[in-house]
Amino acid sequence: MMITRSLLTVFAGVLLVGALIAVTVMWIEAKKEVMYLCGNFSPGVTKKSVFRQLDTANLLTYDTRFTANGSTTIARSPLHLDGLHCRIYFTKDERVAHAQMMLK
Repeated sequence: MMITRSLLTVFAGVLLVGALIAVTVMWIEAKKEVMYLCGNFSPGVTKKSVFRQLDTANLLTYDTRFTANGSTTIARSPLHLDGLHCRIYFTKDERVAHAQMMLK
């Protein structure tokens, strides 16, 4: 009985460490994804190209808001509790005006 309890404790510890490592790796990859993609969006890039690139991301979400001067797309990482995001500003002719990384 004592051996079984010890094995369960060891197993639970290994499982916890494994889960912590997995979450840490995903957190780092999500940050790299947002930073890399945001760096790709230079002025003049088409909205279609931006969305095509954002659709390749596995660890971020994005949404678009329309404004009087064009639109703004915000790509964010839910793993960072939306604290890390990229704002992409588009002109009326659907080209990137500028993109910037933001930390809340």
